Amino acid sequence: MEKKKYAAYGMLLAGTALLAVGVQNFLEPMELVAGGISGLGMILDDVSRRLGGPAVPLWLVNTALNVPLFLLAWYAQGRQFLGKTILTSLLFSVMLYIAARFPMYHGDLLTAAAYGGVLMGVGLGLVLRGGATTGGVDLAAALLHDGFFHHVSVARLVLFLDGSIILLGLVTFGPTHTLYAILAVGIMEKIMDRVAEGGSAVRAAVIVTEEGKAMAEGLSALRGRGVMSLLDMENCPEKGQNVLYCVFSQKDLSLVKSLIMNIDRKAYFLLSDMRDVLGDTEFHK
Repeated sequence: MEKKKYAAYGMLLAGTALLAVGVQNFLEPMELVAGGISGLGMILDDVSRRLGGPAVPLWLVNTALNVPLFLLAWYAQGRQFLGKTILTSLLFSVMLYIAARFPMYHGDLLTAAAYGGVLMGVGLGLVLRGGATTGGVDLAAALLHDGFFHHVSVARLVLFLDGSIILLGLVTFGPTHTLYAILAVGIMEKIMDRVAEGGSAVRAAVIVTEEGKAMAEGLSALRGRGVMSLLDMENCPEKGQNVLYCVFSQKDLSLVKSLIMNIDRKAYFLLSDMRDVLGDTEFHK
């Protein structure tokens, strides 16, 4: 239990550091608004400079906007989750402050979007695996859902809020920068999902076959390579139509397809993605 706790906090520390570098050192100097509180901070900083005001650091905006959200959410969210989220948000502000002391990237937009997206994706993925969020837009969306928009999912509200900030970025920095900012968001989302899920791409298959016994035995023989058959072979007849269900990793997809076609070329094969497989099974070993 203690090891898992320390591992979770380690993920939060590493995640916020990578996220801060991606935002502060790659996106911010290239004016790529990828949504979120940090994106809003970039816009506020630009507006302040244009009006002859002082620079507005991202760490300050992140802290100032998150504090009222935390106060509002104190009773709306679970305290343990909120406690981790407060810690993560403060860590992120500290990491933004530190990252601002290091050199900024001033090159081409594509490179900035790619590096920024990768760093943010890995960072956010680690934060999610650590059992928290960085607050900001996610927390605001949860509050709006609980207080006003019960019929709208939190995911849709997050999309709306992030989309609104990106549109403000379009008005502030122009269409070219916005296009690359959207590219950075796409890269971030892909990598974040993989990291948050532990890096395992899991597939599930439903197989309708008249060779149930042979198919089940073949799938079971592949368990040592990440494939698991969920059919009770004791009750599986030699012939007649049967339905098999199995779970396996992405790397074994071609192997499973080959096995199915070799045993029964007329088999009906349905393939789907899965988020993860839990439990003490050989699949995880």
